[in-house]
Amino acid sequence: ALGALGALAPNYFLVDGVVPRTKLAEVLGQVAEVAKRYDILIANVFHAGDGNLHPCLLFDEREPGALEKIVEAGAEVLRVCVDAGGTLTGEHGVGLEKKEQMPLVFSDEDMAAMLAARQAFAPKNSLNPGKIFPDGVAHAPSAHSSAPGMTV
Repeated sequence: ALGALGALAPNYFLVDGVVPRTKLAEVLGQVAEVAKRYDILIANVFHAGDGNLHPCLLFDEREPGALEKIVEAGAEVLRVCVDAGGTLTGEHGVGLEKKEQMPLVFSDEDMAAMLAARQAFAPKNSLNPGKIFPDGVAHAPSAHSSAPGMTV
């Protein structure tokens, strides 16, 4: 299915959220509203059996401001998922794309506990520096930092 999107737009930003299956139709309607507000196309690919959504936000990176608009719309899609009782990710992880949305689901205390566990295994931030934790979280390496012997 993803290959066919190239006929609609040269680029896509895949969002990976999960919602309760009973909310799937409602959330898809809200995702359509996000598309209207941002004046973009969103192709919905999902695993209906487990509520795992993969809205693909279509855009052309050559258009000035297009990527920023898509990232903002993607964050709104994730808010829709969380507001429906879901979460930020089902199978693709947090990485760089969703780290700023972590506070939608996790408290400061949750974030501190996760960061402490990560630092117990990687005290020099050598495991995926700049990923998972929002840049503003205390002691979280930024996406532009480097660990010794590593370039990010």
